[in-house]
Amino acid sequence: MTVLEHDTERAGHHHDDKPIAVAVITPSGFYPDANDYNRSYRGEVVAHVLERAKIKLELTNTADWVAEVENRPIDPSKTFAENDLHGIVEIEWHKPEGGGGASGSL
Repeated sequence: MTVLEHDTERAGHHHDDKPIAVAVITPSGFYPDANDYNRSYRGEVVAHVLERAKIKLELTNTADWVAEVENRPIDPSKTFAENDLHGIVEIEWHKPEGGGGASGSL
């Protein structure tokens, strides 16, 4: 078995599963870094990539964080395909916004 064959047999993707480029943007930095993308597959669960980002960036207490792509919330427990993500994907991962701020009523 070649390295390439082993790579395509990893859990979460299949031979017909096209790779996608993924970056995770957090308040603490970028994963894999500001100048690169991580290769993932449409069959991979988004949470797996977020976990790798959490470890690399040494993030703690992310249980209540939300993930968004182009200002659209995504479900990390689902695959990239189930979230309709493909091509180049930049995930913004941070604490939920809200609370405080001005309201329109007086």
